[in-house]
Amino acid sequence: MTDKKQILVFGLGYVGTALARSMAEDGWQIIGTTRNPDTHAMAGQPGWRLLPFDSTGPIDGLADYLAESSAILSTIAPQEQRDPVLHYHREEIARFTGWSGYISATSVYADQTDEWVDETTPTAPATKRGQVRVETEADWQQTLSAEILRVAGIYGPGRSAFTALRAGNARIIDKPDHFFNRIHLDDIVAVIRGAMARPSPGRIVNVTDKEPAKQGDVVRFAADLLGVAPPPTIPFEEAEMSEMARSFYRSRRRLRSVRIEPELGVQLSYPNYREGLKAVFAADEAALKHTKNPQTS
Repeated sequence: MTDKKQILVFGLGYVGTALARSMAEDGWQIIGTTRNPDTHAMAGQPGWRLLPFDSTGPIDGLADYLAESSAILSTIAPQEQRDPVLHYHREEIARFTGWSGYISATSVYADQTDEWVDETTPTAPATKRGQVRVETEADWQQTLSAEILRVAGIYGPGRSAFTALRAGNARIIDKPDHFFNRIHLDDIVAVIRGAMARPSPGRIVNVTDKEPAKQGDVVRFAADLLGVAPPPTIPFEEAEMSEMARSFYRSRRRLRSVRIEPELGVQLSYPNYREGLKAVFAADEAALKHTKNPQTS
């Protein structure tokens, strides 16, 4: 393994790009995969090398990129019941000796009506997608002893309840006793970097805020910040939605982490959705203002 400050990110999406930007600001070199390197926001930026990967074939020269890197992170979800990164590159990745992490999901846990769920809770997914996640986690741990980061509902600038409210298509789906946790993008980045700074091969971390809440509570709070009326409430049984969306409501859980603070030394900037949404609102408003008046920045 090289001592070079270089990370290889499989999947420069919302989370992967945010992490890479944070690390680039601290002098790290970035290698990352994306379906369309030419159209990625960081295309052509110094210190960034973008590789094409659409999960239908291997990445050219990956062994050399791995040899140059001191850390790797995969944010790519399973596709067609398999992990595309390990499917094509298990042998090369198995030889990697630096820090490694895999972004998973909290769908690996069972439906829990009353009990809190932390990293010591056994997995028992209620959906097929959750089961595939469990299998993929095990694959990454067996191949590389990767740290598993189980991320709650992701939100942040450009991706939150405000998006649907501004577009006029927000909905409140009412299913009694259905609650779940969220996590702000900035806190996800902080937790990943905390794990890298204090590594523990094979560790599992729930990347979550501290306050589970109903979907309607979040939408109503966001509507209040925007100064608009919240959408009407639709009973779950009457709501029209895709099978994937409906599967989200099959399980409930109150998440917490017993590792973020004591093991990683990370204090969440946004421990609940209210503080997080206030920050997102300010960031979104600043971005909209810049779009309308670019000469003022």
